[in-house]
Amino acid sequence: MICGLGCASLDDLFEKEKEVPLSEVPQEALKAAQGAVDGITIAEAEMEKEDGQTLYILEGTAVGKEYEIEVTPEGKVLEIEEETEDHEEDEDKDDDD
Repeated sequence: MICGLGCASLDDLFEKEKEVPLSEVPQEALKAAQGAVDGITIAEAEMEKEDGQTLYILEGTAVGKEYEIEVTPEGKVLEIEEETEDHEEDEDKDDDD
């Protein structure tokens, strides 16, 4: 190994995500995600360690659109990402070339 004692391991260099049951997501995080997008139904959850902080990525649908909402365990919404079908269609077109 070339690194000294101060080097990060390979695991530390990459974000760690793992799927978790919705029952393990703190209620504050679920409520915040539901309040961030009107009418959302949360279907899946992932837990992620980023810079030593635990975050939850909650995935769901509302009005026919898919969303990913990143929240802290305390219920602070950090990011809302809307996934569109156009994006998926663009990826499919690239595969056909």
